[in-house]
Amino acid sequence: MTHEAEKRERSVEAEFLNRLLETNGSMARTVIEVFENASELIDKIDALLVRHALKSGFDRESVFESFGDKNFADGFTDILEQAEKLSALYFLANPGNQNPQKYSAVVAAVQEFISLMRQAQDEGNIPATLSAKDAFKLIAQNITALALQDKGCEVTTIIELDAHHLAEHDIRGCMQLAETLSEHGCSLSAMEKLLLHQSMVYHSVGYMVPPVLDAIAEKGMNGKQLGIPMLAAHYIRSQYEDPTSAWKSIFSEKAFDLVHRAILFQDKGSLGTPDMALQVTPQPTENVRSHNLEAIIRIAHRAPEGAEQMHPVAAATNSARR
Repeated sequence: MTHEAEKRERSVEAEFLNRLLETNGSMARTVIEVFENASELIDKIDALLVRHALKSGFDRESVFESFGDKNFADGFTDILEQAEKLSALYFLANPGNQNPQKYSAVVAAVQEFISLMRQAQDEGNIPATLSAKDAFKLIAQNITALALQDKGCEVTTIIELDAHHLAEHDIRGCMQLAETLSEHGCSLSAMEKLLLHQSMVYHSVGYMVPPVLDAIAEKGMNGKQLGIPMLAAHYIRSQYEDPTSAWKSIFSEKAFDLVHRAILFQDKGSLGTPDMALQVTPQPTENVRSHNLEAIIRIAHRAPEGAEQMHPVAAATNSARR
């Protein structure tokens, strides 16, 4: 990441921190002290992901190498097959944790993600040189992140960590909102839809860090959750900056910035308001597109459980048009 991009990103996180201090006072200061020094916590997330994959029987390096030198387009079918196998390892293979409903929801979301990658490549927003190995590395990381968060439901009752909720409510809610925008003449590109997927997969990943998850399990939501967006944003930044990560092979710096903001401001915008009104225009500017991505994440994240409850979709769109 360039020096200017890093300065810009840090300033975005400063917006979040200042707003947190203004609205939550002394409790926010305690939370900020934990989350500002997040390198150890980020390492724990990575370690948890690797350990969960190994415990579930996912031989990562062997599967990655099985793609050889194939590019993404040529390895498309193999990627789909391996994604379904990995999802089955997490949600069907363990007799004590079999859940066909979660498996089906995750597979459907992943299939859509892979299809959107193909469309984004056709649109010129993903390099034609993308390898099948790098594509699957990101997909495998995403599936493992969903499965690991789902394990958190065994420790606490945070519904946001449930794999079915993440796939069927959060991601599906984002796609419904994207479709609503399209119906009103403001279509999202395949890459923008990918960014919505990616944001939702990782927006709650901070709950999985033991100090946070354990504290919430013991004392409930007593303020620890205030820093979750920042920790999740820290984590995905660590992924984008990692030279061994597949993130850079798929997402441009600009695309990463959009995911980072969407995660950081998943509850409220940079001005401290919910700001969920979608801006509908046939020729949206970059600022409008960025705003809509953030607003979609907030609407889907904050909407009640169940697709039939997604009334903010129409309400936000209609209000934006007036």
